[in-house]
Amino acid sequence: MRAMADLLMVTSQAPVDGYVARSLDLARRLGGRLAGAFLRPAFPLPVYRVEGGWISDSLLRQMIAAQRSAVDAAETRARDDFMARAAKAGVHAEWIAFDTAGELVARARLSDLVIAPSGRRLAGEDLDFDAGQLGLACGRPLVAIAGTRPVVSVGHRVMICWNGTRESARAWRDAWPVIAAADSVALAVVRPEIDFDDLADLKFRLSRWDRPVDTFADDAHDSLAPEVLRRRAGEWGCDLLVMGLYGRSRLSEQILGGVSREFMTDPPCPLLVSH
Repeated sequence: MRAMADLLMVTSQAPVDGYVARSLDLARRLGGRLAGAFLRPAFPLPVYRVEGGWISDSLLRQMIAAQRSAVDAAETRARDDFMARAAKAGVHAEWIAFDTAGELVARARLSDLVIAPSGRRLAGEDLDFDAGQLGLACGRPLVAIAGTRPVVSVGHRVMICWNGTRESARAWRDAWPVIAAADSVALAVVRPEIDFDDLADLKFRLSRWDRPVDTFADDAHDSLAPEVLRRRAGEWGCDLLVMGLYGRSRLSEQILGGVSREFMTDPPCPLLVSH
């Protein structure tokens, strides 16, 4: 299987604590180069009436210039911090800035692995584009790291989620270079009815890892899968959960809920997702 040599880390603001450090650590352990991708927030369309009057063209130009200056300053801080950290970590790095989500998606499709913050939009409140949508659009494996809590490590203790779907199979395959570089691996099977022959076959396939693999099998309805996986990940000390992204239609996920929807919003730990 092809190694993950080209990693893309997405940011749109000054980096949160630990996000860049964990991305660099993952790139170093995978032996890859890391591109920092800065998605420039779009100018928010203002309300054109202020205190009963229309905003003048002059004032609008001033607002656009001020926003552009603020974005330029944020990008400079993020770039300088990223490049300095990459040099210190000994990781080959580059920096790219994008003005639109479409440009970011096009570049992400050329990457072996994309890294993005979870639980928030990628380019401000005015652009409804998050890590889950980026994963769907680019068709590449994506690591989502929450920016709301400190992250000790990513990818040292990897738990693979399996429910027999096409998406879980795709995630397993796409994550294999990360799995192979991990210190510890666990397999979590959550299905309404456990097929123990299937479980034995999964364990045999993981024997390629040539180290012991912890196995957890829970017979639970789909609606309980997020709760079961969250508990298993916490008890085992997982720092990367491998799972398929949106096994059902997005409409079903929105109406019925689901592991993808819940975990992309509030992940128990960093996620590696694939669709």
